[in-house]
Amino acid sequence: MLRFLVFTDLHMEDCQDGPERLETILRHAKDEQVDFIVSLGDLCFPVEQHAHVMDRLNTCGIPVHHTIGNHDVQEWDIAHSLRFLGKERPWEAFEAGGYKFIILDTCYWKSENGAFHFPNKERIPSLYPWVPEEQLAWLKEQLADGKKYVIFSHMSLVNPFARRGIANKEAIQQLFEGKDILLCMNGHDHGSDLKWVNGVPYCTVSSASQFCWWGGDPPRVENIFYKDPLHVIVEIDDQEIRILGMESEFAGLTPEDVGVTDYRWNGVDVHPRAQSHTIKRQQ
Repeated sequence: MLRFLVFTDLHMEDCQDGPERLETILRHAKDEQVDFIVSLGDLCFPVEQHAHVMDRLNTCGIPVHHTIGNHDVQEWDIAHSLRFLGKERPWEAFEAGGYKFIILDTCYWKSENGAFHFPNKERIPSLYPWVPEEQLAWLKEQLADGKKYVIFSHMSLVNPFARRGIANKEAIQQLFEGKDILLCMNGHDHGSDLKWVNGVPYCTVSSASQFCWWGGDPPRVENIFYKDPLHVIVEIDDQEIRILGMESEFAGLTPEDVGVTDYRWNGVDVHPRAQSHTIKRQQ
């Protein structure tokens, strides 16, 4: 059996207790003896004051794999963020336990002149998020070796809400046809969800810190924090995939305080929890 921990959207710059949240996650990973850790992006701004975050992850004794999130490249070019995260390229693949894990970079814009990476400081009118043709070609090659795959991305590959799931999601879904895709996992939406499309399960993992709401008149942003750092542990064996989540509570404000009374926002569940799921593998 293979076991790994997944967390996302810690947003260290927004959390007064960010280091403590990270320590709780790493302690759980060690206690559960996971094989590796995956961050699904938006870990922290890639600046010197957060160098301690990478130092801690690099010395935790467990391999950590990073996904590029939009806040990781909000004001910085991709080369800068890659250096900070210690990554050679924004999309990559690795193998463990007989499975192949593919990390995508969904932080692209698509203008009439073509695709380009975040940031978009000039505010060029564009579709986003987007996965460019170069990455799609690479993904097609990665899926050609007949292995069993788990896919990680920051933005959802299925969320239909505008500017949440990637705009050319159907292009990726078509590449999955006829392939043994065990699971797709994403962050970004600060909530939990599980959708099935063409026999493939797509799991959205809750933020490790907060439900981020925006709206109102005049517009404003409210970070509605969880008491505990939400994350999941994933177990894969020959029979099933178990996503082991956790329950928490809000530390102050709740979604109801900003008018989200049904606890649904941009297509995901925003209760203070990381949902658990059991997925039977197709034999």
